[in-house]
Amino acid sequence: MEAVVARNCSISTSKGHPLLTFYPSKYQQVLICLTFFLKQLLVRDRDYEDTTTSSEGEGASETADMRQAFLMHSFMSSLSLVKWLPISRDMQQRQFPVKSREGHNSCVLNGPDGCKSLVITGGFSDDQGVTVIEVEKGVKSHTSNWGWTRLTPRFSHEPIFVYGASLTPLPPALSEEMEKDRFMRLRPGIMKKNVAKAVRFGGFEGGGYSGESNEVWVLTIVDYDYEDDSLDQFAVWEKIETHGPTPMARAYHSATLIHDRYLVIIGGMAHLGSCMEESILDTKTWTWIDMKLNCKGEPRGRHGHSVVWDKRRDRLVMFGGGSGTDLLRTGRDNNEVWELKMKGIVAIHECLVRSRSCSDQEMMWEWSKIHKNTLSQQNSSARSDNDSDSDDDSEDGSNDADINLSPSESLCLGRCHHAMKISPDSVLLLFGGGRPSTNGMLGYDLANDTFLRPFVKGPLPVPRFTGVASFLETEGYVLVHGGFNDRIGRAVLDMQVLDLAPSLGRSFAGFPLDEDRKSQEAVSDDAAKNGQYGVHPQHNLHHNLRHQQQMNALQRRLLAQLHEAQMNGL
Repeated sequence: MEAVVARNCSISTSKGHPLLTFYPSKYQQVLICLTFFLKQLLVRDRDYEDTTTSSEGEGASETADMRQAFLMHSFMSSLSLVKWLPISRDMQQRQFPVKSREGHNSCVLNGPDGCKSLVITGGFSDDQGVTVIEVEKGVKSHTSNWGWTRLTPRFSHEPIFVYGASLTPLPPALSEEMEKDRFMRLRPGIMKKNVAKAVRFGGFEGGGYSGESNEVWVLTIVDYDYEDDSLDQFAVWEKIETHGPTPMARAYHSATLIHDRYLVIIGGMAHLGSCMEESILDTKTWTWIDMKLNCKGEPRGRHGHSVVWDKRRDRLVMFGGGSGTDLLRTGRDNNEVWELKMKGIVAIHECLVRSRSCSDQEMMWEWSKIHKNTLSQQNSSARSDNDSDSDDDSEDGSNDADINLSPSESLCLGRCHHAMKISPDSVLLLFGGGRPSTNGMLGYDLANDTFLRPFVKGPLPVPRFTGVASFLETEGYVLVHGGFNDRIGRAVLDMQVLDLAPSLGRSFAGFPLDEDRKSQEAVSDDAAKNGQYGVHPQHNLHHNLRHQQQMNALQRRLLAQLHEAQMNGL
């Protein structure tokens, strides 16, 4: 023992006081170097530098967690293998507060005490509650129970029924800066306060795809931790009075936060049809930027599309979507991929700070089509003749590269699918498509602009679109809830977890699972072509759909007029 101490410590004096300095052993030095090396690899392979693990101490445990985090990220980013984990239906029916729903919102916020808060709220429902699922942050999230709390939020204004809105989390630093000393409780003994925020834009406020909105609301989740180990949590909805030119009201648009500040709104649906308008909200000043963008080769109107920020290539990438005036009966889907080169976002920021006007070159954003629409015209046989906002494959400037997607795969880019950036170079696309919906998925390689086809294990879920899906980045899971299934004609009560790194062999304990759940049938190419689940269209289907479209168009106009009259107090 004395020899060990002699090798790993030294004794010196300073002002007459002995000082004992310990040196790490060779084994500890190896662990420290390996942990540092893995951290640097994660920093390299991510868009952010958060390399925290769930271990409180250092040494072998921290190194093991960092190794697990690196392996998980490697498996996720390749999108080679994923696995569905079906959550117990009995638990969903008897205990979970969010039931069958469509057009709702979800996002992941920074939670208290090393946790993440997965929020589900809104949608086509009279339930104004906010459900918060607490997930342990880090690679050990699968070992602990994912508890939840249903909060009844406070409102700064009268609560508004809304569906098809966007809900985008704000960075933790910006959320804390906005709050400072707000929401301080009078009860003594507060040890810690956590504040997390998300911004909601747009949505329909009336039935029948009417009453589109351009309002901005902020959802704030506040957590208090007291000295007696008690917790307090509440939610607040606040309507934001914005400045600058008012953007177009819309729903089923995309909302993408870039540079931790600018919320870019693209496209969407109004009661008269789909649009393609770009609007930018400065979330620090709540000002709509008057950009008057000079966009080249702008795509036509669409809704239910998705947009991700490709930070490494300084562009926004837009996937698919659909046209028309509703989600099922008009318009058509597309499987296009576009990019928007944001040439002037930094210059625009400097112009705002220095109170000077931007040049035309600084305001130039450029759209270009990466992959053209290759969907069969058979898919669009039921669309109305006046769908002027549908994309035309013969547009000038389109890339003729064939994306080689089958009809069933193309549904993953159809309206109201889910898209999430799994890593700096990979995107996951799942569900989507109006008629029929799909339960399939695709990957996309941003570095090479090519599609990936993950191998899927586990029982396939029910096909759907216009549900919610939230990506837990440092945990390696996607939580999916609800959505509309066009085969049964209603929203589904179904919640699933997608394991993005099943090769790690993790045993999931977050929710009880249905181990004997039967797999749903995959949507075939024939079903995708016919617009039905494996059933050949009837001879009079086109005539019946055309009649429905005419009737629904009349109903939408009447509902829009009724909503306008109600807003005017008539």
